[in-house]
Amino acid sequence: MNFKQSLIENNSVIINAKANTWQEAIKLGTDALIKANIVEPQYYDAIISAVTTQGPYICIHDNFALPHCRPEDGVINTGFAMTVLEKGVMFDGVDEPVDVLVTLAGKDMDEHIEGTMQVANLIEFDEDFSKVRACKNEEELLALIQLAQDNAQ
Repeated sequence: MNFKQSLIENNSVIINAKANTWQEAIKLGTDALIKANIVEPQYYDAIISAVTTQGPYICIHDNFALPHCRPEDGVINTGFAMTVLEKGVMFDGVDEPVDVLVTLAGKDMDEHIEGTMQVANLIEFDEDFSKVRACKNEEELLALIQLAQDNAQ
């Protein structure tokens, strides 16, 4: 599944979102994927449980998190949700607040790895996420993702 196409098809871009905790921030993305029939409700619980027991493994870059879990934790289809928060949330053990999250659901390990690589293209293109934060609406964000994909090829 193409990162940008998934966001469009699943109506799963959330900009200027409000969350008080990292759990609320993750719920925004998983709720969008539940609504799009990409994951079952227990996918959220699995991510929360994994972060609680294993630490903030999803915080893979400054100010950025990639909430994800295993395919058997409730993934129906491969898909993405992208959440840009108005104000970052703190994770235990992480020094900087996280305000950009891409929730990933991979229906198998190959698609999970491919999805991670597509998200990595955006990170490489906009390392400090200033371009992401400057997007005022979904169209601008999708155009930025397209630029990142084109730049990676």
